[in-house]
Amino acid sequence: MHNAVTISQVSKQFGKQTVFTDLSLAFPAGRVIGLLGENGIGKTTLLRMIADLLKPNTGEILVGSERVSRKTRAQVSFMLTPENFYNFMKVKDAVQYFTDFFPDFDPARARGLCEAFKLDAGARIKQLSKGQQERLCILLCLCRRVPLYLLDEPIAGLDPKFKHESIKAMLAHLEEYQTVIISSHLLRDLDSVFDEIFIVKADGVVQANCDDIRARGQSVEAFYLETVQ
Repeated sequence: MHNAVTISQVSKQFGKQTVFTDLSLAFPAGRVIGLLGENGIGKTTLLRMIADLLKPNTGEILVGSERVSRKTRAQVSFMLTPENFYNFMKVKDAVQYFTDFFPDFDPARARGLCEAFKLDAGARIKQLSKGQQERLCILLCLCRRVPLYLLDEPIAGLDPKFKHESIKAMLAHLEEYQTVIISSHLLRDLDSVFDEIFIVKADGVVQANCDDIRARGQSVEAFYLETVQ
C-alpha cells in the first residue's frame, strides 16, 4: 500500500512557539484516518501544511509522490470554515464558486447534498445557523473528486441527527484510492468510521489500526484516552 501523505523530519515554529520538531509519519492511502490529540497539539497546523496553506520551517511533506506545492493543491480538498465566505454569498453562490474554480467539483452531488442537509440554496450563508454553515463546508469539501480530503473538526457544531447524516455523506461515494483525514475530538461519534488513527503527543505520534483495537473489545475513544493519559 502506498502513502497518501509522507511527512519527513518536519519542524514548525510560530515565532518563539515550537509546534513540531522533526516530525515524521506516513498516512496510508485509501483509508479513513483519525488525526487525534489534545487541543493545541498542532493537528490543524499539520493539516494546513499538507494543504500547502502553511509552510514547514524545515523538513519535507509529500502528497502522493510529489512535494507539497501549489501543484499538489489540485489533489487535496481542504474543508473551509464559515469565515471563508463573503458576507453577500448565498448557498448557491458558494456552490457556483466551487463549480467555476475547481474542475473536479461535482455540482449535481452538491445540489443533492444541499437537499439531504436541508440547506436552502437561496439562503445567505452568514444568516445560517452554525450547524448549517458547517454542513455547507462539509458538502463543498466532499463534492470535489480528489485523492485526499482534509477535514478539521467537521461535525463539532452539528446536532446528533446531522452528525449521522454528515458521517454517511463522508463515506457514501469514496473510491478505493481516496483518503480522508479527519481531525476531531468527538471520537464516540466517529468511532466506527476510522480505519486508522494517529495520536499526536508532545513526545511523538502513536499509530494504531482500528480493526485491531475493536478486536480487543475496546473503543477508539477508550484507546485514545488510555494512550494520552
